[in-house]
Amino acid sequence: MKKIIFLEILNELKAKPHLMKKVKIFAVVGFVGLLITGALTIWAGLTVMNYVAIQATNAVQSPVAQMNIESLKSEVEKLPKLQALSCWNKAQSLIAVQPWLERPALENLANLKSACLEDKITSEGSTI
Repeated sequence: MKKIIFLEILNELKAKPHLMKKVKIFAVVGFVGLLITGALTIWAGLTVMNYVAIQATNAVQSPVAQMNIESLKSEVEKLPKLQALSCWNKAQSLIAVQPWLERPALENLANLKSACLEDKITSEGSTI
């Protein structure tokens, strides 16, 4: 049905050359407008990405950000290190419900903490 209507409209346009000329002009103007809009959209996107990149670079290279990064590095060095293998084994053993029913939850969490976090000796001699 739609194909028949389209063919009827096409035949009517072919019968009236001045109308066909107007349709062609309309199609060309629409296509050119679409190309210009697409080009402007791409240009605007690239400009925004460039602006964001420049601003991010300036922010990261600022003295305040450098001080924050250095303080974060020093804080990360103070954190206990993960012991992957024993931690994974302990976590797998605690996935079951039975250990949580047999022992208190704090004891299970303490066992997991001791398996996953490296014991660090503080200046007072106690462990963390």
